[in-house]
Amino acid sequence: MNNQQNASSNNQPVAPPVGGLLDDEIIGVIKIKDGLFICDEFGAQDLEFVVANKVTRVVNTAGTQLANHWEPIGVLYLTLNWQDDEKQILFDALEKIPDEIYKFMEEALDNQESVLVQSVRAQNRACFVIAAFLMRRYRWSLLKTLEFVNSRRQDLEMRPSFLNQLSQYENKLFLRGLGPKTQRWTELSDNHIQLENEELIVRNTYLNSQMAPLAELNIGPGATEKEAYTRGESR
Repeated sequence: MNNQQNASSNNQPVAPPVGGLLDDEIIGVIKIKDGLFICDEFGAQDLEFVVANKVTRVVNTAGTQLANHWEPIGVLYLTLNWQDDEKQILFDALEKIPDEIYKFMEEALDNQESVLVQSVRAQNRACFVIAAFLMRRYRWSLLKTLEFVNSRRQDLEMRPSFLNQLSQYENKLFLRGLGPKTQRWTELSDNHIQLENEELIVRNTYLNSQMAPLAELNIGPGATEKEAYTRGESR
């Protein structure tokens, strides 16, 4: 696996991230689901994580800002020279780019390997790719997908133009017969058994994350709801 794959040309020199990140903005690497991870510019340089988690493929959504660090050790990169601004068009009209991204990521997961999606802040561009992939793989609605992504990558604040393009992508998937089959967390798509089991695990992960605040609530005997709220225990 030593050939770089490019959805767009990557002949431009790699520029440093615009503005850099503050210490409290460092994300590192976040697990979205088994075999699927998202990372910022710091996580993209974490070789120990790449090796330990058998990451064989990386979607670099910020090709003009982030280097393809691990190509020398055989990691495959799909490089996208997207900019993090409102004017960026993420998917082409013929949908060759989303199809290429999906196939690239799907092959890793189907082979029990891991794929990492990187951008400078693990916010707009990387989350866009994660959302687009999950929408198609599990046939989820956009809203359901965003609920899940936000439960994994908290404080998600995607650009309005990116969200609009995800909505357009949802419509295009529908026209291709690949649109959403489920909108609620009580539902599962009727995919083949492997995907159904995978989706069930993902669904349970989401539902457990929503129940966590209730599980953490531990009001002592005789304590009123107001007292618990004052102590910061009531949510």
